[in-house]
Amino acid sequence: METSESQWRPSIPGRLIPPNEVQVWRAFLDLSKAPKESLLGTLSADELSRASRFRFEKDQRRFIRARGILRQILGAYLQKPPHALQFQYSSNGKPILASASGDDSLQFNLSHSDDMVLYAFTRNRNIGIDLERIQADVDIEQIASRFFAEAELNSIEQVPESKRNELFFQYWTRKEALIKATGEGLSFPIETFDVSGVDGRILSPILLPSDNGARARWYVQDLLPGPGYTAAIVVEGGDCGFSYWEYSG
Repeated sequence: METSESQWRPSIPGRLIPPNEVQVWRAFLDLSKAPKESLLGTLSADELSRASRFRFEKDQRRFIRARGILRQILGAYLQKPPHALQFQYSSNGKPILASASGDDSLQFNLSHSDDMVLYAFTRNRNIGIDLERIQADVDIEQIASRFFAEAELNSIEQVPESKRNELFFQYWTRKEALIKATGEGLSFPIETFDVSGVDGRILSPILLPSDNGARARWYVQDLLPGPGYTAAIVVEGGDCGFSYWEYSG
């Protein structure tokens, strides 16, 4: 997917975002100004335990920076020390702020791939975001046959072979962002809904079988993360605006 670097404005997080706004932050984990050591002190015991399980030091460093930057942004929003924030997790592992951490209205999600991470924040609505590096060595036919709707499979087959990987990952991020927004994880039958017909340039409804003709609850929009990557964001309700920021803390 093409990218617009001017879309990402360098900034540092401020106070809590206003209602009906979604703020998306991008950070590069290998180029982060924040040293790994300074972020270690902000992580919880369970986060440190997860970090220690990474086999390669590079992956451990990226995880520490991704979670440390998340705490820095949330701490700025809530005017609280990053180390004081407490997370809870859904049955499918989606992190949410514990009530003891402050504003219950603040919702967030994050996704990282290789050295890039995206964060999405909003209030009073569920949200999901997914980021993927476009890979050439993925068996897209095998994966798509299991997890894609028929219309999505047909759409991929109709584009030139050189474009199929990019389109596959575009659809995949839309689906992943949806199941992250719902909090249901991989138990959600993602082959039962079709994202091939949405206009990814704007916030567009996703129709699920459970909607039964009712107004859509979930809306998706593609993001422009950078060369070689694709991403999508899903929000509950379509009455919101977006701003895009480059984390420079």
